[in-house]
Amino acid sequence: MRNLICTMLTLFLLLAAPAAMAKSNDAPVGLKILDIVLVRPVSYVISVASTGVFLGTLPLTFPIGVSYDLGTHMVTVPWRYTAARPYGNFHEYRDHRSIHGALIVEE
Repeated sequence: MRNLICTMLTLFLLLAAPAAMAKSNDAPVGLKILDIVLVRPVSYVISVASTGVFLGTLPLTFPIGVSYDLGTHMVTVPWRYTAARPYGNFHEYRDHRSIHGALIVEE
C-alpha cells in the first residue's frame, strides 16, 4: 500500500508540476484532463521504449551513418510530444517549433 501511494504521488507531481508553469491556452478543460490522464502517460511510456530501442540499436546504426535521423525520429519526436506542448493542445508546441525541433519561419 505504501508503494502504491508513493507511486501515485510521484506520478501526480510529475504531471502537475509542468501544469503549474504552463501558459494558459484555449483548449477545453475536458481535453486538458484527457491529455493529462491518458495521452501523457501513454506517450511517456512510448518515449521511454523508443529511446531504449534507439540506444539498443545504436551500435548497429552508428557505423552505417543513420543514427542522427533515426535519433531525431525515435528520441526527439516522442519526447517533444510528451513534454513540449501545452496541455490539451495536440498540434502546437510551447517553443513554436516543429515536432522535429526546427524553427518555424512565418512569412
